[in-house]
Amino acid sequence: MRFARTALGLLLTLAGLVVTIAGAVAAFWLVGPDNTVTTGSRQFTSQGLAVISAPDLLDRHGPTLHVTATGDKPVFVGVGQDLDVADYLAGASHTRLIRFDPPATFGTQEMRGRSARLTPPAELDWWVAEAGGTGRQSLAWPIQDGRYDVVVMNADGTPAVGADVRFGVEVERAFGVCLLALGAGILVLALGLVLTFRRRKPPGVAPIPRLLPAPVAMPAPQPAALPEPVATSEPAVAPEPVARPVVRQPEPRQREPRLPEPIGAAPMLMTPSAVAKAKAKSPAFLVAVGAVRADDEPQYETQYDETPYETACETTLETTYAITEYDEEPETVRLEESPEFERSDEAVRKTAALLASGALLLTTTSCGLLPAKNSMAAPETRPAVTLADAQAVVAKYNQVNNQANQARDAKLAETIEANPTLAQTRAGYLIGRKLDPSGKDRNKPFTYTEPQIGAPEFGSYPMRFVVSSGVSTDPGSRQLGVWQRQSAGTPWLLTNSVYPLKTVKLPSMEGLRTPAQADLDQLAAQPSAVGAALASYLSTGGKSKLFTPSPGTTSLLERRAKSKVADTDESYIASVADTFAASGEPLTFITSTGEALVFLSLTEQYLQRVEPGSNAYWTSGEATAFSSMVKYTQTIHQDYLYQAALVIPTKSAGGPTRILSIDGQLVGAGGS
Repeated sequence: MRFARTALGLLLTLAGLVVTIAGAVAAFWLVGPDNTVTTGSRQFTSQGLAVISAPDLLDRHGPTLHVTATGDKPVFVGVGQDLDVADYLAGASHTRLIRFDPPATFGTQEMRGRSARLTPPAELDWWVAEAGGTGRQSLAWPIQDGRYDVVVMNADGTPAVGADVRFGVEVERAFGVCLLALGAGILVLALGLVLTFRRRKPPGVAPIPRLLPAPVAMPAPQPAALPEPVATSEPAVAPEPVARPVVRQPEPRQREPRLPEPIGAAPMLMTPSAVAKAKAKSPAFLVAVGAVRADDEPQYETQYDETPYETACETTLETTYAITEYDEEPETVRLEESPEFERSDEAVRKTAALLASGALLLTTTSCGLLPAKNSMAAPETRPAVTLADAQAVVAKYNQVNNQANQARDAKLAETIEANPTLAQTRAGYLIGRKLDPSGKDRNKPFTYTEPQIGAPEFGSYPMRFVVSSGVSTDPGSRQLGVWQRQSAGTPWLLTNSVYPLKTVKLPSMEGLRTPAQADLDQLAAQPSAVGAALASYLSTGGKSKLFTPSPGTTSLLERRAKSKVADTDESYIASVADTFAASGEPLTFITSTGEALVFLSLTEQYLQRVEPGSNAYWTSGEATAFSSMVKYTQTIHQDYLYQAALVIPTKSAGGPTRILSIDGQLVGAGGS
């Protein structure tokens, strides 16, 4: 048992020493009281446009990521989803961090490409965390489940990046767990030392002699000297006898004497359990130490006989112990039944229980520290925009649009709009400069109010979101528009915009999503075919029952019918043809009810054939902005661009497709 105890002690000592050192290093060097593990400052340089981390380096979520960057030039540091960062840097030269070896070694990969200046990163709204400017820039971001990249680049989007970067990961309760490991290591180390160097008394105890009192010959009393008799006339009287004690010793037991062995030092203090065990094994031992009284301790009998007074005297009896008697040899017991074995076995069990409890405690506390592995296996998607960012986009549009309208600046309008809305805006500015050169009739400033946002999820670019809002200068109508971002490095632009009346029921923006094939299969009509059907409906004067026209659509058809009659009555016009055609691909969104909200554009050519021998030309009106005082002998035509918004019902709901609004703008005129 001593060997097993020593071996266990050595193992515990070694393990405790290792855990103590590891806990101390982790607590006071790696982690620290702020619970953050840092890599130290590292210089990153790139001849390209950015230094980014591969998404595989952030493959766990939960802790807080800290990034600090300092550069000679204004520096930007941000965190974005990989689908945004990859699209932003697509085709651009940059440096990619592909491997990290603790404590601060990174493996890099140079990605070749163009070095043209990128859109300044601070102007983009898809960063989940960002910091930029001069001097030291820091950000803290709770790592989320998904594919994310850390980007360090110049704040103005120019190439040649150079910055000192430090990464850190903050794990909650990390410092406390390190201290717990340190304390556990010290405890295990101390326990190992005790088991290794503690010495126990040998299990065999030498027979303890039992000392019995032995009789000693008593010296005979000497009679006291008597005075000489004095003559007297009285007769002599003899003294009365005096009783004196006589000690009689019982006969000693007949036992063969043995030579005594050396007597070990007797314990001075004993526990009750030790006394009971020792009494069971060797009563003589307890008699020797005065713990109990031997059953065979001699008893003394006192008898008196009469002795003359002159022989009586006070005598001091001194008793000594001279006879030594030994107990029998201790009984031999099996090892597993011996008290020493039981004590050692109990110590081992307690040690094992203590270690198991400590291991369980460390495991329980440290398991919560291990960040969870990212679980997103399917292709990642995200909402096209957040509510706050969408509202910011609309607010920026209100500001820039009013500036562009007042200046009739098509270049400024290009920063907030894209076709087909931009084409209508350009045509409107051209007409305005022709008909109102002094600028007295410029559009009054207006804003889109109380925007309601519908942001579907996308897994790639382009991305779009829908806005339904009021119009500050027209309380009777609303604006329904689509904003699109063509790539991660481009701004949000208004592509489709119509103005339905408030009396027209609009679909809810909540739960708006991009269509899947299963959604399209449930529709009463396919969006890809609805554009051609609508063009035919308008070209024939609205005679089809496939559509429910909006008030504006009905008004358009009525105006065209009147124009045809009036133009045909002109002597120089032989006939009139009005033709609509679908233009471009429709944009389709599925509402929460399963209906399809479709945005599309149409073109219209209003063609007038000139009578032979005659000519025709425009002398006034909007057409003069495109063709003025040019005589045509065969045909003259006006070209319109329309934007329309429709709602296609599901098969289960049935019914015609509802036209929410159709809004047009003259975009050209000419002839032959």
